[in-house]
Amino acid sequence: MPLAVMLTSLVCHYQSSRSLHLHIVASDISDSLRQKIEASVLNNKKGAYHLEFHWTSFDPSHLKNLPVGGEANQHITSEAYSRLLVADALPPSCERVIYLDCDLVVLKDIALLYDAADNEHTIAVVAGVTLSYVSSLFGATPAVFNYAELGIPATNRYFNSGVMVINLKPWREQNIAARVIDYLERYHDKVLYHDQGGLNAILYDQWLRLDQRWNHTGCLNPASWKEPAFTREEYLKVRFDPYIAHYLGGDKPWMPGFNRPRAAFFFRYLRKTLFKDEVKMSCGANLEFMIGYKNYFFLWTFIRWLRARLGR
Repeated sequence: MPLAVMLTSLVCHYQSSRSLHLHIVASDISDSLRQKIEASVLNNKKGAYHLEFHWTSFDPSHLKNLPVGGEANQHITSEAYSRLLVADALPPSCERVIYLDCDLVVLKDIALLYDAADNEHTIAVVAGVTLSYVSSLFGATPAVFNYAELGIPATNRYFNSGVMVINLKPWREQNIAARVIDYLERYHDKVLYHDQGGLNAILYDQWLRLDQRWNHTGCLNPASWKEPAFTREEYLKVRFDPYIAHYLGGDKPWMPGFNRPRAAFFFRYLRKTLFKDEVKMSCGANLEFMIGYKNYFFLWTFIRWLRARLGR
């Protein structure tokens, strides 16, 4: 269901005349579910551009030695590693691809993201917020736990891998997937955020930083947007004008009781799909729909401040 919502939001904002090829890599999706997802997307297609679906079966069993779960990654399963196999799912003639996690909604023309990448870097991604640098700590562990051993400067920025524009020629030539998998097998439980940690270790000097709005991960606390990693202006720009709203972490808007801001973005596009009756909106999402995202954000922020003052 989240996949249908993500793809629906994508086509709702697609304004380019270029053909759009949607490659879906999944381990277990029935034919009936595929048809329901495709119908949801096609029902919302606008314009005369060519749209085509490509389904690739992903067998996670051959990645069974890679880490899953853990303190920082309880919601992450072996499905997350499918992004490493993206080059295998695409024809050799394909030179660039956009990878998107399923737990997000697209709020801008995705063709603009495609064009934001350059040919000089292997990937184009958005910098992390709470983990801004490879040396930023999660508890007592750096984001890339062995960055010093790898010769990576402590001031090297850390990126989120949920939205990536990948230049496939250098990706294939440098065997990026195999190198990341080797890193994860070698260090296993020491790596934070699994494949993301591996990608940051291997591609630390090969990524182009994109506008933060292309992957708004839901970090709404201004205290997390610290200088020199971010400016106040960046935070303000991202806060109310996300191009992609990414529901990072274990709590998702389709789960009961999700009352954080931005849930209404998800339900806006869920309502356009054939899955619209499968999830009930939380009270918070309903309120956000009625008063708008900005007003709900200020209300949510005030309630959090008030609870902190009252010690609740």
